[in-house]
Order: sequence, then C-alpha cells, then structure tokens
Amino acid sequence: MRHLLRKRFILRLVAALMLPLVLTVGSSCNAPAIGSYYIPIPPPDPTFGPPTAETDSDGIAHTYWKVTSPPSSPLSESWVYLTNIDMGRGVSVQAAQDGSYSTQLEGQQGDQIIISVQAPGLETICRPLREGLANVACQ
Repeated sequence: MRHLLRKRFILRLVAALMLPLVLTVGSSCNAPAIGSYYIPIPPPDPTFGPPTAETDSDGIAHTYWKVTSPPSSPLSESWVYLTNIDMGRGVSVQAAQDGSYSTQLEGQQGDQIIISVQAPGLETICRPLREGLANVACQ
C-alpha cells in the first residue's frame, strides 16, 4: 500500500513539473493537422541497454542503461527528457542535428520511463525499462 501511494505521489509530482512544458509546447504546436485538429506524434522509441553495474565511492551499487534513439527530423537539436518515475530522477540530453541521441539512465528492469521532447507536436510517452527496443507502453 505504501509503495502504491509513493508511486502515485511521484506520478503527480512528474505531472505537475511537466505542466509548464506541456503548455509551452502545446501553445506553439506545429503537428500535422486534419481540419482544426492536431495529431500528436510520439517521439521514436529508444533502445535500452545493455545494463552496466557501477559502485560509487560510498560502496552503493547503481545500474545504468545506455539509451539510444535513431535519427528523427522532428527531434533535431531538441531537448529530450527521460525520467525514471520509479526512482524519481532522470536525465536530459540534446538531440543531434539528425534527431538522434544517446545517454545513460539509472534504473532497474521494469522501471517506468517517461520520455518527453521539447519540440512542437511531439507527445510524451512512457516505456518500461528493459533491454532492447522500447516499443511497448507502460502498464
């Protein structure tokens, strides 16, 4: 029960922190339109892994996952935010000119990762942390 309340609190915190970003991006949306409706486009699914274990100076073990994404023109030079909602922390990385990016993210297999991009018309997605192409939505 306590874990469920903690997870719910973290989800609400992430949502509250993302609201200004969503409002800013939403107000300048250049997504494809059908009539007067915009179609949000998900960012490309990243590839996670393989995980590597590291021990910090205090003797605490951490597991880091390499995160890579293929080129995608809508992401060109945009900031990509990866947040591990189970751990309550994340990383940000600027995509290259071709829209690809690569970074490391701490977590355990199965953790839920929120991926958002500061680019017009791209929606936020959630993917479970597991080795390989992350093409399954969080549950």
